[in-house]
Amino acid sequence: MRAFLFPGQGSQTPGMGRDLYESRPDVRCYFDEAAARVPGLLQIMFEGPAESLARTQYAQPALLAVEAALTHILKQLGHEPAVCAGHSLGEFSALVAAEALTYPEALRLVEARGRFMTELVPPGGMAAVIGLSQETIEKVLPKGGFIANLNGPDQTIISGEQEALKEAAAVLTQAGAKRVLPLQVSGPFHSPLMKQARDAFAELVSTAAISDPKYPFVSSVNGKQVTKAEDIRQLLSDQICAPVQWTCVMSTIGPVPSVEVGPGRVLQGLCKRMKGGPDPVVSVGTLEACVTLEKLE
Repeated sequence: MRAFLFPGQGSQTPGMGRDLYESRPDVRCYFDEAAARVPGLLQIMFEGPAESLARTQYAQPALLAVEAALTHILKQLGHEPAVCAGHSLGEFSALVAAEALTYPEALRLVEARGRFMTELVPPGGMAAVIGLSQETIEKVLPKGGFIANLNGPDQTIISGEQEALKEAAAVLTQAGAKRVLPLQVSGPFHSPLMKQARDAFAELVSTAAISDPKYPFVSSVNGKQVTKAEDIRQLLSDQICAPVQWTCVMSTIGPVPSVEVGPGRVLQGLCKRMKGGPDPVVSVGTLEACVTLEKLE
């Protein structure tokens, strides 16, 4: 058994999932249901352009569809998750894998989440800080800037107002950061500035059909294993504003064999740089990779 890790927004790439859609009729429904909620989604997923797929309202349901389809195939091949966890948006795929959310319910939530994060997003952005400790960043981060993602001992994502991010880049570099790289995102995600989107989403989550997870689930909001549906409900409500505690997630899961279920190798890279985290991590983003994993077992 391997841990199932699910990447979030930023891992999307045009063409993802097309091999699954065309080769596996049993998972086509995942894509068709997403396309029914988001018109034009399949064409953008399979053909691009990348700029359109990167838009929050498309990227989020697209990633959920691909990751849920891959999970279905892996389980059909006999792979049961030892534990499930997801990075930000990937948490919804993890909850589907853990059987705490059905796919239709997760899709309903993710489509609304993407819409709220598009329509109710304030001005701002995000940046990656490389080579500086969380403690140092917290000490020098200017007003209007916030820690958004704790991705490992040498990578932290900050979020906030544009002026604050410009000031942060200067002070963080002076404090010893190797690099401060602006991210191509549409707002200050995972910060208190997202409160309006958070409040709208929390109202939706309050009535969502959520079950106690069948498989162990570790939340990216608190970095801990969560076993009760009502605790998951609260964490999902908080997630849009709360920092992603991925460093804690990796530590909680520990050095166990894992699969990154989804496109790209972002989580594989983060785990490699985290001592005591999941290891080894195999990227499983295609049908061929699913079959290869079966041979490795």
